[in-house]
Amino acid sequence: MRHQRQLELFDRIGAAGPRLNGLFGAASMVQQASAYTDKDRFDKEQRVLFRGSPNLIGLSVECPAPGDYLTAMFGGVPVAVIRQADGSLRAMLNVCRHRGAPILEGMGSGLRKLSCPYHAWTYGLDGTLEGRPMSDGAFDDVTMNCDLHSVAVAERYGLIFVRASGLASIDVDATLGGAQDDLGSYGLDHYTHFETRSALWKMNWKLVLDTFTESYHIRTLHKTTLAPTFHSGCVLFEPFGANVLSVGLRADVFDELAKPATERSLLPYATMQYFLVPSAMLCHQRDHVELWRLTPIDERTTAVKTSLFAPSEPTTEKARNYWRKNLDLLINVTATEDFTLMEKIQANLDSGALAEVIYGRIEPPLVHLHREINAALDGAT
Repeated sequence: MRHQRQLELFDRIGAAGPRLNGLFGAASMVQQASAYTDKDRFDKEQRVLFRGSPNLIGLSVECPAPGDYLTAMFGGVPVAVIRQADGSLRAMLNVCRHRGAPILEGMGSGLRKLSCPYHAWTYGLDGTLEGRPMSDGAFDDVTMNCDLHSVAVAERYGLIFVRASGLASIDVDATLGGAQDDLGSYGLDHYTHFETRSALWKMNWKLVLDTFTESYHIRTLHKTTLAPTFHSGCVLFEPFGANVLSVGLRADVFDELAKPATERSLLPYATMQYFLVPSAMLCHQRDHVELWRLTPIDERTTAVKTSLFAPSEPTTEKARNYWRKNLDLLINVTATEDFTLMEKIQANLDSGALAEVIYGRIEPPLVHLHREINAALDGAT
């Protein structure tokens, strides 16, 4: 992050007071509990947000060389992104044109062609049908184009976005809504993917994001893990269109304010969380980057992938152990404290015990996130 930008954020911290009350949002919000439980709403979210809008599928460093690929499911639609020989990306539906089998799984490298696991129909890396092995001309009377269906893809600032429906171009700057100045300054292209872990949670996808949007819960939910280190007051909040920056602060951040401005650095004292609506949260934390990717399964089930990116390739076992312990800690705290409670909240909301939930002025990113999601659904036709 640019130093001037860090100083601007420091000015807001210094003016906010020791409990950060000056960072409170303009207004609280009452949200209908059905936002987390209603199937019709969930189906609309899938159609409008996950299928019809650009979604972050991953970072460029996960797919750097020709033949590298990523796969994901957006709004129930299977998508694959493949790096081409000329360095460009192609995105296509991960569905064989013969009988609908998925062609690729997960992420990988070294592809020279695509081959369906069902009947071995083969495609070029651009999705062009190249062969129907051992069919002895049985499909020669099929005159329709049987190339894989293409979808929109765009890459910039080390980020890869796809839209699961249609080929209309993706404007990455418009999608980021102004966050590109921050995100471009991190040099994401220079990181290396260390490890990704996956889990399935019995909660609505928005609850996964909700727990990251505020620090108010740290003093109680994380009283023995994070509370001694992190400030439990309000987070720094900045909207970028529908997206959100939520900056969690370490307890000793005020020590940095005692230094001359030229010597101040915010990044060692901050967890910089960029919510890229709807499906991802990108986080810069001290010396590494984390990426959280969500795949809603139904209104009360979400698949979560958590990835850690190191600033350079770990070449020793000591370095690998360091990053592994970082990821272990991250997964352990969220899994045993945050997400376990979120599953209980989901069960309570499913029971009908509450008609609404409340987001307070001390939780401004949470308010913004849900207002923007509601607005997108309300404006959809």
